[in-house]
Amino acid sequence: MNEPHPHHELHDIADLDPDGLPSNKSLVKASLVALAIAGALLVGAILPAEYGIDPTGVGRALGLTALHAADAGATFGAPAARGPVLKSTTSYRSDAIELPLAPHQGAEIKAVMEQGQSFVFQWEAEGGPVYFDMHGEPPNAPKDVFTSFWIGESQASAGGSFEAPFKGVHGWYWENRGDTPVTIRLKTSGFYESLYMP
Repeated sequence: MNEPHPHHELHDIADLDPDGLPSNKSLVKASLVALAIAGALLVGAILPAEYGIDPTGVGRALGLTALHAADAGATFGAPAARGPVLKSTTSYRSDAIELPLAPHQGAEIKAVMEQGQSFVFQWEAEGGPVYFDMHGEPPNAPKDVFTSFWIGESQASAGGSFEAPFKGVHGWYWENRGDTPVTIRLKTSGFYESLYMP
C-alpha cells in the first residue's frame, strides 16, 4: 500500500492558519479576484443597463443600453406594464420604399415615433446580402449617439415587429459591402409619424 507523502499534506494546508481557517494571503487574493469581477460587471453591464454609461462599448454590443433607454422612458410617465391592446392616437399607415445601394455605399431609412408606437416590417436586399444596423436615437441626440437593437453582418432579408422604447427616430442603416449594386425593398405598417431617408 502506498503511504501519502508528508510534504503533500503540508502543501494542501499551506493556505490555512493554525486554527484551520484561510490565511490572510488567501483572503486577500480572493478579495482582489472578487473586486476585479465586480468592477468588470459594473463597467460592462450595470453602468450601460442602469445609467446609459458605456465606456467600453460592451453594453451597446450586448444590447444593454437599450434597457436603460426603456427604463428611462418608463420613468418619465410610460406605464410599467400594459395589457394586450396597444392604443394609438396616430393613424395606421403603410409604406413601401426602394433604396438602391451602389457597391460599398450605405444609407438609412428612419421612422419618427413616439414612445410605445410600433410597426411591423419586412425588408429584402435584391442583388446580395448587406450589413445592417437597426437602431434609434432620441430627439437632438449628438452625432453618433444611438442605441442598436439588431445588427446583421451579411443578411439578404429580415422581418419582425418593433415598439419604440423611447421617443425619437428609429430605423435601419444598410451597407452594401459587395461589388455589385443592391436594392433594398422595405415595407412597414403600423403606428408611426412618418418614414423618411435622412
